[in-house]
Amino acid sequence: MISPAGSISVDHASVADLSEYCLRGFEVKIIHRFRPIAAAALLGIAAALPVVDSVHATDAAARPEAAISPMKRVAEARAKARAENPDGADRVYGGKQAETGAYPFQVALLTTGKLDKSPASQANAQFCGGSLIAPQWVLTAAHCLNDDGEPISPDVVTVLTGATDLSEGKRYKAVEIIVNEGYSEQTLDNDLGLIRLAEPADAPTIKIASEPTPDAGKTTVTGWGKMQDGTFPTALMVADLDLQPNATCNSGIKAIYAHDLKAALGELARRMRYSERGIEAAANAIAADMADPLTGNMICAGTASGERDACNGDSGGPLFMTGADGPVQVGVVSWGEGPADGGTACGHKNAYGIYTRLANYTGWIEEKMKRAAPVPAAPKALGTAQKPATP
Repeated sequence: MISPAGSISVDHASVADLSEYCLRGFEVKIIHRFRPIAAAALLGIAAALPVVDSVHATDAAARPEAAISPMKRVAEARAKARAENPDGADRVYGGKQAETGAYPFQVALLTTGKLDKSPASQANAQFCGGSLIAPQWVLTAAHCLNDDGEPISPDVVTVLTGATDLSEGKRYKAVEIIVNEGYSEQTLDNDLGLIRLAEPADAPTIKIASEPTPDAGKTTVTGWGKMQDGTFPTALMVADLDLQPNATCNSGIKAIYAHDLKAALGELARRMRYSERGIEAAANAIAADMADPLTGNMICAGTASGERDACNGDSGGPLFMTGADGPVQVGVVSWGEGPADGGTACGHKNAYGIYTRLANYTGWIEEKMKRAAPVPAAPKALGTAQKPATP
């Protein structure tokens, strides 16, 4: 997580270094890029014409977060950050270190193949977050559970519960991975998934919102995602964010698209002696004609300054509101945006973090949990007598 000078970011993908990303896939934010850059350039030169073809987000290839599994991207980014800055501070600009045991429903998703018996191995194995919503069920983002367009195998992910620091907690095996059937790698719509544990976890759970989420309000995001200084914390970080109307977030993201288009088309403008004014008008027209980046299955939160945000490694973690009855989860860290020349996909002005809107999925979650096949019983030890069946 990071903020202006840093901001809490989520696992999102940066154009500057796609190898590091899933969730802004923030593994909380993603940088959405245009596939048809050449076509966009042609549209810019033809912007003076009365009619310009539409360029929609759904026409693009998979978002960076979705194109490269967070399991691969975040783990590589963690290793790189540790090698380049072994003494990096465990702090978040705009956020703070969570108090021990304050968010017991928060879980970490670990790459099983990177683990050994030592708790120290857990930090480098973390790639996404999640929340315990029932003793045997973890809620997370679909893009955390997908690799090359297919759900990952349960045996490649281990769930860590009860950890405020990644060197703590208890590990649980996963026996089932469920990705929402409507999940889209192109738009990150329906970015939601479930993990069923081999046994009930001995940790508190969090309630899921069933009522519509308001356009304004105070929320909190937690995670072990990338910080503004490029390092990854081992301590759980927390930041308070403001909910924003989707219209505000769509406007801010489209402004980023226009900025990037102008930069890309500017190179052609100089070569072809096309006016700066014309290029700016073309970029704005193309961005305005694009479909809204946010769907009705998404909510956004953050600060206008970008001071607090989610980032790489935070993906899949909880966004929650706290009332008299305790915390209620309203979102799952999904994606985010930032300018191509911004260096990172997290913590940019008017570029809020995007989260899956949980109130739209209570029925889906309940159905999947009820239909889950029973966990196979452990085999009986040799020589153990079998109790005869009751007639």
